[in-house]
Amino acid sequence: MTFADQPIGEFLDDVASGQVTPSGGAVAAVGGAMGAALCEMVCIHTVGTDGTQTAPSELSEVGEALADHRERLLALADEDAAAVDAVGAAFESGDDARIQAASKRSTEVPLETAEVCLDVVEHAGTVTAKSTPVAVPDAAVGALLAAAALQASVSTARANLGMIDDESFVAKMEQRADEAEAAGEAALEEAVANAEN
Repeated sequence: MTFADQPIGEFLDDVASGQVTPSGGAVAAVGGAMGAALCEMVCIHTVGTDGTQTAPSELSEVGEALADHRERLLALADEDAAAVDAVGAAFESGDDARIQAASKRSTEVPLETAEVCLDVVEHAGTVTAKSTPVAVPDAAVGALLAAAALQASVSTARANLGMIDDESFVAKMEQRADEAEAAGEAALEEAVANAEN
């Protein structure tokens, strides 16, 4: 069963258990998906209620993109759990090549999660600027959730870099993490400012 098919209460029970997974990376991805869903909801309400043509057309496209991001983030939650399980199995095997490959994967997945969350936060800037005012606070919450998931994912990726011997891979991942983090902070600031105006 995928996390997308699992009842939320059951997912949280699994997180709060003695199991190794789902852990921080999967939880961050699910949090990012929740942020995307909130922003998507605001697009739907605006397109359904706003009488103008410009905002609904743009927000309809943004809503579709957010739906895609929501689905991708839920898939990344599954991929993160698989990556964490693979790291554990690799260490049990004692095979260094296998450990390195699994460690790289356990860095790539949260970094992709961070980058998808960045897209959500950037879309939230448009949603908070152009949506029906009564729903803007929901989009702001969505932006905050996605931004927190981005930060959490970057933190997870950086923690996993310590297991990797390939210096060029580490440098590339650190650059991606830095770029996602900086862009996420700027995008969140814009979305929150729009919501406060």
